[in-house]
Amino acid sequence: MRPVLYATTNPGKIMEVRHLLATAGLPLVAPDEIGLSLDVPEPGATLEENATLKARAYLERLPPGDFVVVADDTGVEIDALGGEPGIRVRRWTGEARMSDEAIIAYCLERLRGVPPAQRGAQFRTALAVGAEPDAIALFDGTLRGVILEQPDPLRIAGFPFESLFYVAEWGMLLGEMHLLPAERKVGFVTHRERALCHALPHIRALYDGA
Repeated sequence: MRPVLYATTNPGKIMEVRHLLATAGLPLVAPDEIGLSLDVPEPGATLEENATLKARAYLERLPPGDFVVVADDTGVEIDALGGEPGIRVRRWTGEARMSDEAIIAYCLERLRGVPPAQRGAQFRTALAVGAEPDAIALFDGTLRGVILEQPDPLRIAGFPFESLFYVAEWGMLLGEMHLLPAERKVGFVTHRERALCHALPHIRALYDGA
């Protein structure tokens, strides 16, 4: 059996993914638990390209075939803006790296006058899964919602859309769900978790050495 390594240094992602994989009987290894620390550039034009770059970078640093590596990239795609900003949230204007508040303000300006029924959007996560650098499989998961006409006062540093993205099936903001205690998050399936659910059969096959 090959350990599953999640290619991220984000402890929040590790916790979310570890919980889901544990329910499937798949133990997860974090990079820092094996002394691995990588800062992988993400110059790709798509979520899939960036996720693949991350997975390959980690696989190339690990003993061949010893680990199943899972990497992800996530973007926000707004229907009325033709899928913007996608992967370029922080450089949405094409200029310097934008702050959370700048992103919120720019998003609302771009959607000024767009009625609620046309403010649909989705968070989309692309996953790259493999045990060898030249054999990467791709999966994705989405979470549909709408962009509010005014931002909620809630703020989660580093996640500007948590204050704007309302999920009708949950009856709350994405940010409100993230602030719930763990025992109350049951049934709230995120875009990342949906992508992982799609990828689970392939992850298990690699884990078992198939």
